[in-house]
Amino acid sequence: MISLLAAGVLSPFFFEATPEIRSTYVSLGKVVEDRPMQVTCAFAGFDTGTFGKFAVYNFDVSSLTGRRDDVHRRALYHTEIGPDWRYSFDIADGWTISTDLKRAWTFYRGFESQSANRTYHWWELSQSLENPYLVPYYRLRRCFRTSSYVWFRVGLRRRFPIVGGLYATPSVYADGGDPRNARRVLGDEPDGCKWRSGVSSVTFRLELGWNVCESMTVFAFAEQYEIVGGDERRATDNGSYRCGHADWTLGGVGMRFKF
Repeated sequence: MISLLAAGVLSPFFFEATPEIRSTYVSLGKVVEDRPMQVTCAFAGFDTGTFGKFAVYNFDVSSLTGRRDDVHRRALYHTEIGPDWRYSFDIADGWTISTDLKRAWTFYRGFESQSANRTYHWWELSQSLENPYLVPYYRLRRCFRTSSYVWFRVGLRRRFPIVGGLYATPSVYADGGDPRNARRVLGDEPDGCKWRSGVSSVTFRLELGWNVCESMTVFAFAEQYEIVGGDERRATDNGSYRCGHADWTLGGVGMRFKF
């Protein structure tokens, strides 16, 4: 009933939000904070039908502990905002290519170090081949101006229905990029090493969820994060970054709303 009422009031406008609590915040393949964080991703826009969905994208991250009060404010860690376009193309019965294109700005404010208080500019393209079997997907981000690097993610996932609205989705994905991205994730190269373009980490994920209704899903997940490569792992273990973990287990809970 709620879904039908919302669809009648909002159509062709839509709103989607995914609030989560994560035990660890991993950003673009790097463990940024190994204490609990609150993360919310939201889209608000207009569904044109023929030409896809146009929306405003917003992504907020807030610290849930006072561990880093000496470095940045306790609440909002950073926020991202920008326009978003999504389009789905049916290629066969049950097979769809989904595309998502963003142009966004990431704002860092409230840090003790003034050099950290800056704005990042980036484009991101995501695509997936949705099908009943195994879904391959990728994301490609180009960050420019204040910080220049290329980041990518490639992965595979599959959703298994359990009973009723319950499901399980195992997935695996790899993060990587160009040498500038590797330096952002791993730090400076050890003596005799040189970072190159490629994969920097692999993550195994298992999500368990329940589709409460058409507009609401609750879920929990667990992930195993692993930096790949001997030199890369040694650089992380021997580095001074306080969250430089070569391997790390994390998890979280969240909800997805679609109206």
